[in-house]
Amino acid sequence: MANLARAGFNSFHGFDNGPMPPGFGPAQPFGIPQYPAFYGAPAPAPAPQSFCWPAAPFQFPSFQQQPMFMPPYGGFGMGGTTYPTVAPFTDYGFPGIHLRNHTGGVGLPPGYDYAFPQEHCKIHVFKTKEKPWQTTMFKEDASKHVKLFVPTGTTVKELMQNLGCTNEEAKKNILYEVVESGNGQWKVGQRFAGDDKDKVKKPISEYGWRGDRTGHPGEKPIVWCWVTKDGQ
Repeated sequence: MANLARAGFNSFHGFDNGPMPPGFGPAQPFGIPQYPAFYGAPAPAPAPQSFCWPAAPFQFPSFQQQPMFMPPYGGFGMGGTTYPTVAPFTDYGFPGIHLRNHTGGVGLPPGYDYAFPQEHCKIHVFKTKEKPWQTTMFKEDASKHVKLFVPTGTTVKELMQNLGCTNEEAKKNILYEVVESGNGQWKVGQRFAGDDKDKVKKPISEYGWRGDRTGHPGEKPIVWCWVTKDGQ
């Protein structure tokens, strides 16, 4: 019986009467190798059980599992462990959404901080081909618009370019302010065309797009926009 206690055990076939596998010492209970204590190996089982490997030697807490430096689209962590792929950046068709640095990359270059403007305006931009005032669009549908935090010192022209109004024929670049009229319906507010140089060179704050457009109860509504570069 002492020899059987050192043998492997299978829940279907019972004890393994054959020789021990290479690397297993004479006192290994049920075929489990003896790891040092700091590896966290489980204590010998009091009764026969099916063979299983002990827990991994070391695990990072869940909030540390991403390595500090990773390739943009995933890769290997410590010890060759693979991690979930990082979602690629997307601008939803609006080229000015992400900060682009002098190297052409996205985000701040190493070693730099960003001096933020003092005031921003909350602007939600529809990303649909349909004009909001010609169809039904509910503001709760997050798939139909993008939420932006825009410095109030940004000129209308800069905002239009950041939103993809890049047609060389300036008059075809148009930004519409749209105003909610209830039940998924919208109406046209202010209109800005790229060839109206006097209007588009002014900052958005001059058109009432300021930090007080919070959308909070009792406060001014959020700015909603729709843009085109096809002159619609």
